[in-house]
Amino acid sequence: MNSRAWLQYYKNNPKNWTDPEWKLSSPLDPKTKRALAHSLSHFQLGESGGGNFLFAQARKQAPDDPDYHQALELFIDEEKAHADLLEQLVHHFGGGTIKRHWTHALFRLARRALGLNFELQVLVIAELVGTAYYRLLHRRSRDPVLEQACDRILRDETRHIDFHAEWLGDFQWRLLPLERAAWSAQFQVLFTIAAQIAWIDHRFCLEALGAKRREFFREARSECIHFLKQLERSVEEGRALARS
Repeated sequence: MNSRAWLQYYKNNPKNWTDPEWKLSSPLDPKTKRALAHSLSHFQLGESGGGNFLFAQARKQAPDDPDYHQALELFIDEEKAHADLLEQLVHHFGGGTIKRHWTHALFRLARRALGLNFELQVLVIAELVGTAYYRLLHRRSRDPVLEQACDRILRDETRHIDFHAEWLGDFQWRLLPLERAAWSAQFQVLFTIAAQIAWIDHRFCLEALGAKRREFFREARSECIHFLKQLERSVEEGRALARS
């Protein structure tokens, strides 16, 4: 894994951030705004956590890669910046943030169930599902402030997924084909469960914008398939480097 390149990316990326034009008017009706505020508050809670457990696992599993440790810290900083942006969006739509929710508690429990690689795959699954969600908000809302916020989050999340795919690819190229197949199967099972939970939690918001269940799952499945193909490429690159 090219940890130094990722560290440089995370150092430079905040220079590309722009804030939404908060003063722009919204075409949405009050009921839809309330649904958005409620839904976004759940995502805001999920983005607001710290990374102490993640950092400890990284130091334990990759003790000789300080660039990766620092890149992870900057990744968490970006997630916190997303939480700040989402908090502003929640207030923009007339809502308030929350301190706890069962989906957030379940996510934290899953993240800490096993070691670093499992925590990273849970993070990736959350980002894949979140990407599908933000794409639908961007496509369906026709709200300029929300579209601008989603643009920024989607750009960052794309690179976050790339970052984790490179680490997981480095881990996977050392596995036997059967072991990789088993890993892929359990990943897809967990992804499907996460997507179902996300739909249950956010369906009223998405339906208020005109999105259907089939559209959400089509978008989510597309993100998952793209990630698994990306992971395969990372595995092949790891093999090539090992042979050279």
